[in-house]
Amino acid sequence: MKNLSSKKINKASSLFFCAFMAGCASTDMAVTYDANGSAVSQADTFIGSDSEKHMKDVKKVGLLSCNVMFGMTTSASASTSGGFRAGNTRAIGTVSRSDVKVSVTYTAQGIEERDLQRIADRACDDAEKQLSNAGFQLVSHDIIKANSHYKNIQAGGRASPFEYKGDGGTRYLVLARSGEAVTDSRYIGASKGLAQSFKSVSGESTAQLEAQMMKELNISGVNINLLGDFAELQGDGHKSWAGLSNKDNAKVSSKVELAVTGDLRFQPAGNIKCARASLMNPADVCSILPHHQPVFAAKQTIASPAKFYSSIDNVTTTSDKVTSGVTKALGMLSALGGVSSSVARDITRYQVNVLPDVYQAEAFTLSSGFMGMAAAKAAEVR
Repeated sequence: MKNLSSKKINKASSLFFCAFMAGCASTDMAVTYDANGSAVSQADTFIGSDSEKHMKDVKKVGLLSCNVMFGMTTSASASTSGGFRAGNTRAIGTVSRSDVKVSVTYTAQGIEERDLQRIADRACDDAEKQLSNAGFQLVSHDIIKANSHYKNIQAGGRASPFEYKGDGGTRYLVLARSGEAVTDSRYIGASKGLAQSFKSVSGESTAQLEAQMMKELNISGVNINLLGDFAELQGDGHKSWAGLSNKDNAKVSSKVELAVTGDLRFQPAGNIKCARASLMNPADVCSILPHHQPVFAAKQTIASPAKFYSSIDNVTTTSDKVTSGVTKALGMLSALGGVSSSVARDITRYQVNVLPDVYQAEAFTLSSGFMGMAAAKAAEVR
């Protein structure tokens, strides 16, 4: 994962799927999070911000959405590879190669969906508490839920929980609060995202309904995304620098550690812009430009040193071993025949046997820590 070059992070990189899927939260030169330390003193170290100038006059807020994502399976791969001459004719001195792709997978076992829902509910309730502690005037979530626009937003969302699949077999479980749907278009798939585009024409997209609700209630909106993960895997790549030289080793490094990252987004009431939907529709359509929405996101993973598992078992299957053996043999035969090959696979699977009580306690502590620091950072720049 790459470190950020400045305290600020741009809007795109602070969004959830970049921060969590593409590795915007840095572990390079990582600083240890102190669960007993103050949120204010650690906020600059762990929290980056974007568009914070729009926090001016943000006082009365309401939590419009709170989504928590848990890593269930994480994987990474790396490959050996030939340089730019690999696979060319022997006349120019190139030796054909048999390259291999190394794949490593870790899966969490022993933590149940009901346990994760309990964590999600506690984390979202605590998020409201942290906002209040930071000095924001919080509108009760019961008032939010009673609003007609909120009900329409929920009706168009995706039932929680559901599984989100990332690259290479990575799996996450996405949860909203109990009894609520996930409404963020980044989670709900292409078809739902397309539907949101059509709804925006008539002023019925999630963002527009949120803005209309905020206007009615005279509040600034808050959207929260959290990710709890249990392992970090990183491959050393699939080619040498620029692909010019041979890459003769492939390595996947791993670290089993409970960690939380996230983002806290504000939709300032003062930035709401409304206009007539169309000549045929006199109703106002309201929205806030994305770059007018301050975001406070993790720039370092917030991790716990606590051992949250009883054991880590190698659960590589016989089928995996057969696949590895067969593909390596095919690759070697290709190389002997003068043809470079990259069909070989080396597959290893591990199972992390989770201690549910420890996992739940530590995950909540870390999520509360993130929210405390993010809320403190947001309050500081008002």
